[in-house]
Amino acid sequence: MCESLHSAVPLRNVGMLAYGIIEPDEINILAKAVSDHCSIHKIEREAERHRVALNVIGIFRRGVTDPHQLLEELEKAG
Repeated sequence: MCESLHSAVPLRNVGMLAYGIIEPDEINILAKAVSDHCSIHKIEREAERHRVALNVIGIFRRGVTDPHQLLEELEKAG
């Protein structure tokens, strides 16, 4: 899979993460979830990708860290 700027998780909004820091391997999992979800649903607009990234961070904050479960929860979120 080709990595691009579109696969980045926008961390400027994560600064308020109250439960600690996000480790580099976790960032990779989050970025892949965003990228995969956006690829599946052909989401290209930055604003929509940003919404997906915020959703995945919210799901992660609830304790979901498994990549497959992140995608499942993203599907439920819409």
